Amino acid sequence: MEDIIERKKIRLAIVHPSPYPVKLPLFDIVCSQTDGIVIFSTKDSIDHPNWNIDEILKQFTFRHIFLPGFRIKRVDIRPSVFWHLLRYRPEVIVTTEFNLQTIFSYLYARMFNSEIFIQSNATIQTDSNLKKRQNFRKWLIKHCDGFIANSSETKKYLCDLGADPKNVTISIQTIDVYKWKKTIGLYNHLKEKLKKELNLKEKVILCVSRMQPKKGINFLIEAFCNISNKLEDVSLLLVGDGPERQKLEKYCIEKGISGKVKFIGYIQPLDIPRYYALSDLFVFPTLYDKFGLVVIEALSSGLPVICSEHAGSAIDLIRDGENGYIIDPKDINKMSSLISEIMINESLLQKLKNSALESASNFTVEKSAENFLSAIRSNGCNIKI
Repeated sequence: MEDIIERKKIRLAIVHPSPYPVKLPLFDIVCSQTDGIVIFSTKDSIDHPNWNIDEILKQFTFRHIFLPGFRIKRVDIRPSVFWHLLRYRPEVIVTTEFNLQTIFSYLYARMFNSEIFIQSNATIQTDSNLKKRQNFRKWLIKHCDGFIANSSETKKYLCDLGADPKNVTISIQTIDVYKWKKTIGLYNHLKEKLKKELNLKEKVILCVSRMQPKKGINFLIEAFCNISNKLEDVSLLLVGDGPERQKLEKYCIEKGISGKVKFIGYIQPLDIPRYYALSDLFVFPTLYDKFGLVVIEALSSGLPVICSEHAGSAIDLIRDGENGYIIDPKDINKMSSLISEIMINESLLQKLKNSALESASNFTVEKSAENFLSAIRSNGCNIKI
């Protein structure tokens, strides 16, 4: 009888800080497969104040609301999440990280018998300075129904805090890979025109990152400076802005490489694919990153990635020597050597490009959504899919 009668879709509430563009395709799929709603703590992002959220949200159809409340320093305080959950009456709540909204969501779940899951991309490294909060996190983990980890590093961290590995499902943080590939294809015929407009050399090394100390851009520029004389036909393209930009530009002028290093500044997410399309190699020298979504963007653009070992995504996304390399970004000589070898050896570059594009197909948003929903199913929720 249960096989014949179609069960109604489960009521799901996803509580999330702000409309981070990368999460929206996932939310769109998950909400379409459930009776879902996304409850955003805030419309604006502290780290990305220039995002045009209204324009970005137009691409998606999932139901969502923004919570009223206030912010103290960098902490959003939205007790109204409890009342919105009370109004919506979800059977399952998926909240994000260990913030105040998670506490309010947990209280609701225990009072009204809902299941609660925590979605996280935190790692041992990124949370190393939060030791005072570990006891609370361990307590909360002990009392939640399950967890959705955005990477293998996050799963390891959650298990270290006491989560049962059977209750932690990996749902890789990713982009809409097929849509991204299609967009890159539209820009391919404009590649030479774009290079000319930006005054770039024949080959381009790309880095998309906020310019602040923890991103390690200074190590990349230093590595490029060491080999720029050998790479006469190569430019370094830096997309992003931040407090370190002026200092980095000054360094390039002092070292005589300003003609080969192009600083683009901040670019809206919808316009970034064009810069991937005209590039040949991606370098991600971060010293601290919970994940590093730019890595999957690069792979989906057919760019091999020289990736920092400090990126949470490195272990899951990079097959060392196949679609890129994992390095210590402070090892300037190693970085210089790899960049030089890849850019000089055309057959190696082409082989890495092909592998990069192929590997991206393993990390589609559809697969991540399937794993997201699987996490809920495996804990006893009967979701119609």
